[in-house]
Amino acid sequence: METTKLSINSLECVSNPAHFLTVESEVESYKVTKRAGKIEGIGVSVSGKGAWAKLYGAMTFSSQSMESSRTYQQMKSSYDISGGVSGFFSWLGFGANAKTHKEEIQESLKEMSSSSSVSAQVAVDLYVEGIYPNVRVDASAFLFILEIEDSDGNTYRAVSADDPENNTGGIDSSGSLLPEKNNNSTITI
Repeated sequence: METTKLSINSLECVSNPAHFLTVESEVESYKVTKRAGKIEGIGVSVSGKGAWAKLYGAMTFSSQSMESSRTYQQMKSSYDISGGVSGFFSWLGFGANAKTHKEEIQESLKEMSSSSSVSAQVAVDLYVEGIYPNVRVDASAFLFILEIEDSDGNTYRAVSADDPENNTGGIDSSGSLLPEKNNNSTITI
């Protein structure tokens, strides 16, 4: 299986301004953003609404791991947080979780950002659907990434091996998520 090396430039993180959260205290603050990292070199073209195409390929990269944080692991268990970047980010944005659990969240983000980079691999294996009748869509694979920016302006990216079906998918050239099915993708850290 051929792998594509991931660099920050080839990842092309697509940001939605509504998908970030700032956690502050007197000592330090963190801005957390959920980003869809567009994977260069893993793509397919789909023609027309209702047409499905297989999106398949693998790549290796280095990143921080969300699972490296003991505090995150404890929070995940204690508060029934769903796995992966999507699950954690959804929990952060739900109700008052960010304010109620501010110290634990800060500690988990600090642990993630200070952890050593690890080697990771994502193997994308899913089908994507065209979204407009008679229009070709160029689809690229994506991986959700948790981007952490500390109060000093340092930026870290963390990935999770949990719940790959909800943390991978297909994205079009404008950054819109495409309908998908049979997502058998894996994320290995």
